Amino acid sequence: LCPQGFFCFALAFCGLIPAACWRYTHSVEVEDSVMDVYDLVYEEVRRNASSFRRHELTAIHEAFLCCGKRSPFGDTTDVEHKTCPPGQAHDAGQDCLREIRGFLQKHMDFVSALLGVTIGFTVYGMILTSFLWFSIHFSSNLDRKGKYILR
Repeated sequence: LCPQGFFCFALAFCGLIPAACWRYTHSVEVEDSVMDVYDLVYEEVRRNASSFRRHELTAIHEAFLCCGKRSPFGDTTDVEHKTCPPGQAHDAGQDCLREIRGFLQKHMDFVSALLGVTIGFTVYGMILTSFLWFSIHFSSNLDRKGKYILR
């Protein structure tokens, strides 16, 4: 039973280490991909106001409580007025690119903490199962050696 437990913890450890490494090496790629999707949907709605993409953009704005994106050129389009959540003006709304980046960073930090705790528990489990196996394997007799009397 103990070698199987150790093997299960070792398999979990071997899966968690690459996941933690991937999280640190590819977090920027994840952020960039999500930002590219938002830019794509935003630009498609700006160019051609199809109802499907407009609904997607409205859903993104409602999910992140943001409204459009800030342009260094200051050219605001009619997109924000059509897709922003009700009661949220473009001037009062948050830049969606910043909101999405903040959301992803917060959740990636949570994933990192969860991976760290899980890796710690798997190492702890491997140590405990190995001690249990060694104590059972090398003890010659687990019976009581003497008589115990309670007084």
